[in-house]
Amino acid sequence: MALDAATAMSTAGRLAAIASDNASANDRAGAIIEELRNLIPIEAAEIIALNPFDPHQPTSHSMLATHGYTTGVLDSLHSQEFFDLMDCLDLPSTGRPTRMKDLPGDPLDNWAVSDVLIPAGYSEGMTMCLRTSDGRFVGVINLSTTDNEHPSDLAKEVLSQLCTALGNMADPLRSRGWVHALLGTTATAVGLDKYGTAVELPGIARHTLLQEDTELLAQARVRARMETWSTFVWPNEGDFMRVRVLPCTGEEPITTLVSVDQVNIGPLTHRELEVLTLAAEGLSNGEIGEALVITPRTVATHVEHILAKTNAPNRAAAASYALREGLILGKVGRHDRPVD
Repeated sequence: MALDAATAMSTAGRLAAIASDNASANDRAGAIIEELRNLIPIEAAEIIALNPFDPHQPTSHSMLATHGYTTGVLDSLHSQEFFDLMDCLDLPSTGRPTRMKDLPGDPLDNWAVSDVLIPAGYSEGMTMCLRTSDGRFVGVINLSTTDNEHPSDLAKEVLSQLCTALGNMADPLRSRGWVHALLGTTATAVGLDKYGTAVELPGIARHTLLQEDTELLAQARVRARMETWSTFVWPNEGDFMRVRVLPCTGEEPITTLVSVDQVNIGPLTHRELEVLTLAAEGLSNGEIGEALVITPRTVATHVEHILAKTNAPNRAAAASYALREGLILGKVGRHDRPVD
């Protein structure tokens, strides 16, 4: 099967049209796999969508379409080890399609190749992490073939150019019913329309923190206008709540989802979380002390405790930990603060 530039261009156009169609994500994914046969002699393929709350957790994926793979191969492709492998190769952050021949070193040193794909009869293939136009990792496409001459460089380039289109298709926040699918019926959340007006979500409870005129909802509206994903921690009656503000571009009238659920801040105290939040913003001990009305020496003590509790060698590593774990307070002020 030789692929010429004209065929590649026309196939790319049809794939882009399918991805942007109004059909369901499942129907479009199935049609895309069929269309990809004009680029690659596919023996097996799959397209999965990920839970945007935790895209690196494979157990939360949703199958959009699959063809040819056995249950055993799919189990391996959906395993934590395979997702860790993609992370190691930096695929989620780049969206770069990768074939067996593109792997560093000897492909047979890669367990997914030597222990899974080759024993299943596949001699080549490609994995691509799907990313939306705003850079989110939302899905994965896996293709396998018995022809070791494919996917060709030209086919790889076509897939690379379609990464965003396929990512937007796989984005669960563009599909009707995503609220229940992502949050479940026990979650607490509210939607915001393009004017910032709160919209009740059918079957989804609305937390008291998200009632009208609350400070949290006001801050969520501010963050929603930034049109970027935001995750932070909010104190609530001695506990802490994780708040997510997620733009949702495909479901009118809701343009933003604001969800609230309880979070464990681990060994950190409320005060330490305040200090860590301000340190992550780049404030010095003196500036943190001024913001919290405590002495720089007290701040230094809190920083020492934070480093010990997070096993961080320095402030930068502690700040990275806070950002990675979502342990950034949504508000830090001079009032209503615990005693040191």
